[in-house]
Amino acid sequence: MRCTPALTLLMLLLFSTLSPAAQFDVWDTGITLEQVVEVARQNNIPLRRSGIIAADKGFNKRFIDEQFWKATSVGYVTNLLGVNAKVELLISPEWPQRLYEIQVKFTDTQAASKQFKESLLNILSDKYGSPQNTSRLLHKAYLWEPKDNDQILLTLLSFPILSYADTQMKAHVEEQRGYKAQDEKKGYIKRDAGKF
Repeated sequence: MRCTPALTLLMLLLFSTLSPAAQFDVWDTGITLEQVVEVARQNNIPLRRSGIIAADKGFNKRFIDEQFWKATSVGYVTNLLGVNAKVELLISPEWPQRLYEIQVKFTDTQAASKQFKESLLNILSDKYGSPQNTSRLLHKAYLWEPKDNDQILLTLLSFPILSYADTQMKAHVEEQRGYKAQDEKKGYIKRDAGKF
């Protein structure tokens, strides 16, 4: 097959818009749910939809069932920096389902220590530079934006939460959820209006 200049331009535009924005470990935002499963299989990661607990230490295809393909959150537990961490992959609900945010939730009691939080902040600062300090009401948060649509947020609650997000995709998902919530609320109002 011969590529015309128009076809070449179309391919460049298509693949440039699908390039990953945020990256953590073996995960790139923008990949489809099918690609998430393939990455987990290749790296023997015990991927599950949220809420499923199992003792398996590696990939097990029995957890990739019909409900898995409808999930908006999948993940696994791993060991990072010597402590347990839950890696949660947030998937857009509409087709094609794409990974738009990676959350790492440190759950070990050691992760609550000031020393652990400082070392995590130092690791991220060494890699991405000085963060923007975005103190919130009851906690501190640090933000890095290494490139367009790429956002890394370290939130220091009692346990640290680290988020890698494609901000453009995340905003789209949140907008769609907002429309859905409004539509559902309007539906409840119409359905219940006759009861008053």
